[in-house]
Amino acid sequence: MDHAIESRPFLALRRGEDAEAVLRLAANATFTRALRAGACIAVQSGRVWLTQTGDANDYFVDAGQRHVIVRGGRVVIEGCGPQATFRLLSAAPAARPGFP
Repeated sequence: MDHAIESRPFLALRRGEDAEAVLRLAANATFTRALRAGACIAVQSGRVWLTQTGDANDYFVDAGQRHVIVRGGRVVIEGCGPQATFRLLSAAPAARPGFP
């Protein structure tokens, strides 16, 4: 069964617009995009599952956590639970002293 994402947040992600907008996924909805190495998925609420071409591992990322893409390629992100909110950052934020 296919599940659709909320389309409005993704319509804003056209060339030249803010690529770091907040994105929302309903439960079991998916978002797919080719990402460069160093891109970061920062989950703000809920939980997402993600997998990437060429990586045998799957990852669950919870609210307050982030996942940095090690190899460039296609990434699939799926919302777990009622809704997940995340930011797709072009690069991982620098760590602050005392924080991971």
